[in-house]
Amino acid sequence: MQRLIPASERDNWREALALLGALDPSYLPEYHLAYALRVAHSRPLLWHFSSGGQHFLYPFLLTPVLLGTVATPYFDITSVYGYTGPIATTADSRFLAAAWAAFDGYAAQQRIIAEFVRFSPFNRNQGFAHPQASVLANRTLAASQLPVSNPPASHQALLQSLGAKTRNMLRKAERAGLVAREWPLPQYLPQFRALYDATMERHQAPPFFRYDDAYWQQLLALGAQGLRLFGACADGRMAAAAMAIVHGASGLYHLGASWDEGAGPGAGNLSLFAMSCALMDSGVGFLNLTGGRTAAPDDPLLLFKRSNANGTAVFHIGQRIVDPPAYNAVARQWQQLRGAPPEAGKIVFWRF
Repeated sequence: MQRLIPASERDNWREALALLGALDPSYLPEYHLAYALRVAHSRPLLWHFSSGGQHFLYPFLLTPVLLGTVATPYFDITSVYGYTGPIATTADSRFLAAAWAAFDGYAAQQRIIAEFVRFSPFNRNQGFAHPQASVLANRTLAASQLPVSNPPASHQALLQSLGAKTRNMLRKAERAGLVAREWPLPQYLPQFRALYDATMERHQAPPFFRYDDAYWQQLLALGAQGLRLFGACADGRMAAAAMAIVHGASGLYHLGASWDEGAGPGAGNLSLFAMSCALMDSGVGFLNLTGGRTAAPDDPLLLFKRSNANGTAVFHIGQRIVDPPAYNAVARQWQQLRGAPPEAGKIVFWRF
Protein backbone atom coordinates (compact mmCIF):
# COMPACT_ATOMS: atom_id res chain seq x y z
CA MET A 1 0.00 0.00 0.00
CA GLN A 2 1.09 3.52 -0.68
CA ARG A 3 -0.67 6.79 0.04
CA LEU A 4 -0.01 10.52 0.21
CA ILE A 5 -1.33 12.38 3.26
CA PRO A 6 -1.63 16.20 3.21
CA ALA A 7 -0.63 17.89 6.46
CA SER A 8 -4.12 19.40 6.60
CA GLU A 9 -5.33 15.87 7.44
CA ARG A 10 -3.69 16.10 10.84
CA ASP A 11 -5.33 13.05 12.41
CA ASN A 12 -4.34 10.77 9.51
CA TRP A 13 -0.80 12.19 9.52
CA ARG A 14 -0.42 11.66 13.27
CA GLU A 15 -1.84 8.13 13.04
CA ALA A 16 0.83 7.31 10.46
CA LEU A 17 3.56 8.83 12.66
CA ALA A 18 2.41 6.66 15.57
CA LEU A 19 3.43 3.57 13.58
CA LEU A 20 7.08 4.63 13.89
CA GLY A 21 7.20 5.28 17.65
CA ALA A 22 9.37 8.10 19.01
CA LEU A 23 10.00 10.78 16.39
CA ASP A 24 11.56 14.22 16.20
CA PRO A 25 9.04 17.07 16.78
CA SER A 26 9.79 18.34 13.27
CA TYR A 27 7.72 15.45 11.89
CA LEU A 28 4.48 16.89 13.28
CA PRO A 29 1.84 18.05 10.75
CA GLU A 30 1.32 21.37 12.52
CA TYR A 31 4.99 22.21 12.14
CA HIS A 32 4.87 21.28 8.46
CA LEU A 33 1.86 23.53 7.95
CA ALA A 34 3.67 26.38 9.70
CA TYR A 35 6.86 26.00 7.70
CA ALA A 36 4.99 25.60 4.40
CA LEU A 37 3.79 29.18 4.90
CA ARG A 38 7.41 30.25 4.46
CA VAL A 39 8.00 28.40 1.16
CA ALA A 40 5.83 29.92 -1.56
CA HIS A 41 3.48 27.52 -3.37
CA SER A 42 4.64 24.51 -1.32
CA ARG A 43 2.43 21.63 -0.17
CA PRO A 44 3.37 19.67 2.99
CA LEU A 45 2.86 15.96 2.34
CA LEU A 46 3.58 12.64 4.03
CA TRP A 47 4.30 9.66 1.78
CA HIS A 48 3.43 6.34 3.42
CA PHE A 49 4.45 2.94 2.03
CA SER A 50 3.60 -0.31 3.79
CA SER A 51 4.21 -3.97 2.98
CA GLY A 52 4.32 -7.13 5.08
CA GLY A 53 3.47 -5.26 8.26
CA GLN A 54 6.37 -2.79 7.84
CA HIS A 55 6.06 0.93 7.22
CA PHE A 56 8.07 3.65 5.48
CA LEU A 57 7.30 7.34 5.99
CA TYR A 58 8.69 10.36 4.20
CA PRO A 59 7.43 13.89 4.96
CA PHE A 60 8.36 16.70 2.58
CA LEU A 61 7.31 19.93 0.92
CA LEU A 62 6.33 19.56 -2.72
CA THR A 63 7.11 22.82 -4.51
CA PRO A 64 6.96 23.88 -8.18
CA VAL A 65 10.29 24.76 -9.76
CA LEU A 66 10.23 28.47 -10.61
CA LEU A 67 13.15 30.24 -12.26
CA GLY A 68 12.38 33.65 -10.87
CA THR A 69 9.02 34.41 -12.44
CA VAL A 70 9.43 31.77 -15.15
CA ALA A 71 7.43 28.61 -14.50
CA THR A 72 8.60 25.12 -15.42
CA PRO A 73 6.59 21.87 -15.54
CA TYR A 74 8.70 20.40 -12.72
CA PHE A 75 8.70 20.11 -8.93
CA ASP A 76 11.26 19.66 -6.17
CA ILE A 77 10.95 18.09 -2.74
CA THR A 78 12.65 19.48 0.35
CA SER A 79 12.32 18.78 4.03
CA VAL A 80 11.09 21.45 6.40
CA TYR A 81 13.58 23.75 8.11
CA GLY A 82 14.04 21.27 10.91
CA TYR A 83 14.95 17.62 11.25
CA THR A 84 12.96 14.92 9.45
CA GLY A 85 13.72 12.74 6.44
CA PRO A 86 12.62 9.24 5.42
CA ILE A 87 12.27 6.66 8.17
CA ALA A 88 11.03 3.08 8.43
CA THR A 89 10.10 0.41 10.94
CA THR A 90 12.81 -1.87 9.53
CA ALA A 91 16.22 -1.56 7.90
CA ASP A 92 15.59 -4.65 5.75
CA SER A 93 17.19 -3.94 2.37
CA ARG A 94 14.45 -5.62 0.34
CA PHE A 95 11.71 -3.63 2.05
CA LEU A 96 13.57 -0.35 1.62
CA ALA A 97 14.28 -1.12 -2.04
CA ALA A 98 10.56 -1.73 -2.61
CA ALA A 99 9.64 1.46 -0.75
CA TRP A 100 12.03 3.60 -2.78
CA ALA A 101 10.98 1.95 -6.05
CA ALA A 102 7.38 2.86 -5.29
CA PHE A 103 8.39 6.40 -4.33
CA ASP A 104 10.39 6.80 -7.53
CA GLY A 105 7.26 5.89 -9.45
CA TYR A 106 5.40 8.67 -7.69
CA ALA A 107 8.29 11.09 -8.29
CA ALA A 108 8.30 10.33 -12.03
CA GLN A 109 4.55 10.83 -12.25
CA GLN A 110 4.78 14.11 -10.31
CA ARG A 111 7.76 15.29 -12.42
CA ILE A 112 10.03 15.78 -9.39
CA ILE A 113 13.58 16.58 -10.45
CA ALA A 114 15.50 17.21 -7.22
CA GLU A 115 15.45 16.33 -3.54
CA PHE A 116 17.01 18.03 -0.50
CA VAL A 117 16.69 16.40 2.94
CA ARG A 118 17.54 17.50 6.48
CA PHE A 119 17.85 14.38 8.66
CA SER A 120 16.98 14.09 12.34
CA PRO A 121 19.80 13.76 14.89
CA PHE A 122 17.26 12.27 17.30
CA ASN A 123 16.16 9.50 14.93
CA ARG A 124 19.56 9.24 13.18
CA ASN A 125 17.73 8.18 10.04
CA GLN A 126 20.28 9.15 7.39
CA GLY A 127 20.73 5.43 6.71
CA PHE A 128 17.22 5.36 5.23
CA ALA A 129 18.17 7.80 2.45
CA HIS A 130 17.61 6.88 -1.18
CA PRO A 131 20.51 4.70 -2.42
CA GLN A 132 21.38 7.33 -5.03
CA ALA A 133 21.35 10.24 -2.55
CA SER A 134 24.52 11.96 -1.44
CA VAL A 135 24.47 12.09 2.37
CA LEU A 136 26.84 14.51 4.11
CA ALA A 137 27.60 15.48 7.70
CA ASN A 138 26.74 19.18 7.65
CA ARG A 139 27.49 20.56 11.11
CA THR A 140 27.65 19.95 14.85
CA LEU A 141 24.60 20.68 16.99
CA ALA A 142 24.28 21.25 20.72
CA ALA A 143 22.15 18.53 22.30
CA SER A 144 21.39 17.28 25.78
CA GLN A 145 20.74 13.75 26.93
CA LEU A 146 18.52 14.56 29.88
CA PRO A 147 19.05 12.38 32.97
CA VAL A 148 16.18 10.12 33.97
CA SER A 149 15.34 10.37 37.64
CA ASN A 150 13.03 12.30 39.90
CA PRO A 151 13.37 16.05 40.42
CA PRO A 152 15.11 17.76 42.08
CA ALA A 153 17.83 15.10 41.80
CA SER A 154 17.54 15.13 38.02
CA HIS A 155 17.84 18.93 37.92
CA GLN A 156 20.99 18.77 40.00
CA ALA A 157 22.43 16.04 37.76
CA LEU A 158 21.76 18.16 34.69
CA LEU A 159 23.32 21.21 36.33
CA GLN A 160 26.48 19.28 37.18
CA SER A 161 26.72 18.02 33.59
CA LEU A 162 27.05 21.60 32.30
CA GLY A 163 30.31 23.52 32.16
CA ALA A 164 31.65 25.56 35.09
CA LYS A 165 31.13 28.85 33.22
CA THR A 166 27.46 28.10 32.61
CA ARG A 167 26.91 27.11 36.23
CA ASN A 168 28.50 30.39 37.24
CA MET A 169 26.20 32.36 34.91
CA LEU A 170 23.18 30.61 36.41
CA ARG A 171 24.30 31.60 39.90
CA LYS A 172 24.75 35.20 38.74
CA ALA A 173 21.25 35.22 37.29
CA GLU A 174 19.78 34.04 40.57
CA ARG A 175 21.77 36.58 42.59
CA ALA A 176 20.50 39.31 40.25
CA GLY A 177 16.94 38.35 41.20
CA LEU A 178 16.00 36.67 37.92
CA VAL A 179 13.31 34.03 38.26
CA ALA A 180 12.74 31.24 35.74
CA ARG A 181 9.22 30.10 34.89
CA GLU A 182 7.05 28.63 32.16
CA TRP A 183 4.92 31.22 30.37
CA PRO A 184 1.54 29.82 29.26
CA LEU A 185 0.64 30.06 25.59
CA PRO A 186 -1.12 31.68 23.82
CA GLN A 187 -1.47 34.18 26.67
CA TYR A 188 2.17 35.26 26.60
CA LEU A 189 2.80 34.94 22.88
CA PRO A 190 2.49 38.72 22.27
CA GLN A 191 5.15 39.41 24.91
CA PHE A 192 7.46 36.78 23.44
CA ARG A 193 6.90 38.09 19.92
CA ALA A 194 7.88 41.60 21.00
CA LEU A 195 11.01 40.23 22.64
CA TYR A 196 11.86 38.06 19.64
CA ASP A 197 11.29 40.84 17.10
CA ALA A 198 13.49 43.19 19.13
CA THR A 199 16.22 40.54 19.23
CA MET A 200 16.08 39.99 15.46
CA GLU A 201 16.18 43.74 14.87
CA ARG A 202 19.19 44.10 17.14
CA HIS A 203 21.07 41.37 15.31
CA GLN A 204 19.93 42.63 11.87
CA ALA A 205 18.60 39.16 11.08
CA PRO A 206 17.53 38.48 7.47
CA PRO A 207 13.81 38.38 6.58
CA PHE A 208 13.77 34.57 6.76
CA PHE A 209 13.95 34.81 10.56
CA ARG A 210 10.99 37.19 10.84
CA TYR A 211 7.60 35.53 11.34
CA ASP A 212 4.11 36.78 10.51
CA ASP A 213 0.79 36.27 12.30
CA ALA A 214 -0.11 33.19 10.24
CA TYR A 215 3.09 31.38 11.25
CA TRP A 216 2.58 32.02 14.96
CA GLN A 217 -1.05 30.97 14.83
CA GLN A 218 -0.13 27.72 13.10
CA LEU A 219 2.51 26.99 15.74
CA LEU A 220 -0.12 27.43 18.44
CA ALA A 221 -2.04 24.56 16.83
CA LEU A 222 0.60 22.28 18.36
CA GLY A 223 -1.24 22.73 21.65
CA ALA A 224 -0.07 23.30 25.22
CA GLN A 225 2.01 20.11 25.33
CA GLY A 226 3.50 20.53 21.87
CA LEU A 227 4.60 24.18 22.06
CA ARG A 228 6.09 25.47 25.30
CA LEU A 229 7.66 28.75 26.37
CA PHE A 230 10.15 29.32 29.20
CA GLY A 231 11.75 32.50 30.34
CA ALA A 232 13.72 34.42 32.90
CA CYS A 233 11.72 37.16 34.53
CA ALA A 234 13.06 40.47 35.88
CA ASP A 235 10.63 42.78 37.73
CA GLY A 236 7.68 41.00 36.14
CA ARG A 237 9.05 41.40 32.61
CA MET A 238 10.24 38.63 30.31
CA ALA A 239 13.99 39.29 30.09
CA ALA A 240 14.98 36.21 28.09
CA ALA A 241 12.94 33.31 26.73
CA ALA A 242 13.23 30.00 24.92
CA MET A 243 10.49 28.30 22.90
CA ALA A 244 10.44 24.52 22.42
CA ILE A 245 8.50 22.13 20.20
CA VAL A 246 7.90 18.82 21.94
CA HIS A 247 6.83 15.36 20.79
CA GLY A 248 7.06 12.49 23.23
CA ALA A 249 10.65 11.91 24.34
CA SER A 250 12.13 14.48 21.97
CA GLY A 251 12.34 18.24 22.36
CA LEU A 252 13.49 20.87 19.86
CA TYR A 253 14.64 24.36 20.86
CA HIS A 254 12.86 26.43 18.24
CA LEU A 255 13.37 30.11 19.04
CA GLY A 256 15.05 32.23 21.68
CA ALA A 257 15.22 35.93 22.51
CA SER A 258 16.45 38.37 25.15
CA TRP A 259 16.64 42.05 25.93
CA ASP A 260 20.10 43.41 25.26
CA GLU A 261 19.78 46.04 27.97
CA GLY A 262 18.42 45.07 31.34
CA ALA A 263 18.23 41.33 30.76
CA GLY A 264 20.77 40.77 33.47
CA PRO A 265 23.74 38.39 33.53
CA GLY A 266 22.87 34.79 32.75
CA ALA A 267 19.27 35.48 31.67
CA GLY A 268 19.65 33.47 28.49
CA ASN A 269 21.33 30.61 30.35
CA LEU A 270 18.55 30.58 32.94
CA SER A 271 15.78 30.39 30.35
CA LEU A 272 17.48 27.44 28.63
CA PHE A 273 18.09 25.65 31.93
CA ALA A 274 14.46 26.16 32.94
CA MET A 275 13.38 24.73 29.59
CA SER A 276 15.68 21.71 29.95
CA CYS A 277 14.48 20.92 33.47
CA ALA A 278 10.78 21.29 32.67
CA LEU A 279 11.00 19.16 29.52
CA MET A 280 12.95 16.51 31.41
CA ASP A 281 10.20 16.44 34.06
CA SER A 282 7.62 15.82 31.33
CA GLY A 283 9.49 12.82 29.90
CA VAL A 284 11.80 14.36 27.29
CA GLY A 285 15.11 12.49 27.13
CA PHE A 286 16.71 14.21 24.12
CA LEU A 287 16.76 17.99 23.69
CA ASN A 288 18.13 19.40 20.45
CA LEU A 289 19.40 22.93 21.10
CA THR A 290 20.36 23.11 17.37
CA GLY A 291 23.43 24.79 15.88
CA GLY A 292 24.94 28.12 15.03
CA ARG A 293 24.32 30.68 12.33
CA THR A 294 27.03 28.98 10.27
CA ALA A 295 28.58 25.51 10.09
CA ALA A 296 31.84 26.77 11.65
CA PRO A 297 32.83 24.88 14.82
CA ASP A 298 33.61 28.19 16.54
CA ASP A 299 30.34 29.88 15.56
CA PRO A 300 29.45 32.12 18.57
CA LEU A 301 25.81 31.02 18.68
CA LEU A 302 26.81 27.36 18.57
CA LEU A 303 29.31 27.91 21.39
CA PHE A 304 26.61 29.53 23.52
CA LYS A 305 24.22 26.65 22.90
CA ARG A 306 26.91 24.06 23.57
CA SER A 307 27.64 25.73 26.90
CA ASN A 308 24.01 25.10 27.84
CA ALA A 309 23.93 21.46 26.69
CA ASN A 310 25.70 18.39 28.01
CA GLY A 311 26.55 16.95 24.61
CA THR A 312 26.52 17.31 20.85
CA ALA A 313 24.95 15.65 17.83
CA VAL A 314 25.83 15.59 14.14
CA PHE A 315 23.39 17.01 11.60
CA HIS A 316 23.28 15.30 8.19
CA ILE A 317 21.80 16.46 4.90
CA GLY A 318 20.97 14.50 1.77
CA GLN A 319 20.81 15.58 -1.88
CA ARG A 320 19.66 13.80 -5.01
CA ILE A 321 19.02 14.68 -8.63
CA VAL A 322 15.89 12.63 -9.23
CA ASP A 323 15.53 13.20 -12.98
CA PRO A 324 18.95 14.10 -14.48
CA PRO A 325 17.79 14.97 -18.05
CA ALA A 326 15.04 17.29 -16.79
CA TYR A 327 17.33 18.76 -14.12
CA ASN A 328 20.02 19.54 -16.68
CA ALA A 329 17.43 21.17 -18.95
CA VAL A 330 16.36 23.42 -16.07
CA ALA A 331 20.01 24.30 -15.37
CA ARG A 332 20.49 25.30 -19.02
CA GLN A 333 17.34 27.40 -18.92
CA TRP A 334 18.60 29.09 -15.75
CA GLN A 335 21.89 29.95 -17.44
CA GLN A 336 20.07 31.40 -20.43
CA LEU A 337 17.93 33.57 -18.17
CA ARG A 338 20.70 34.65 -15.77
CA GLY A 339 23.73 34.62 -18.02
CA ALA A 340 25.60 32.41 -15.54
CA PRO A 341 25.44 28.76 -14.50
CA PRO A 342 23.79 27.70 -11.22
CA GLU A 343 25.89 28.03 -8.07
CA ALA A 344 27.87 24.84 -7.49
CA GLY A 345 26.76 22.73 -4.54
CA LYS A 346 23.21 24.11 -4.37
CA ILE A 347 21.06 21.33 -5.73
CA VAL A 348 17.83 23.35 -5.41
CA PHE A 349 19.61 26.35 -6.90
CA TRP A 350 16.39 28.07 -7.99
CA ARG A 351 15.38 28.66 -4.38
CA PHE A 352 18.28 28.31 -1.91
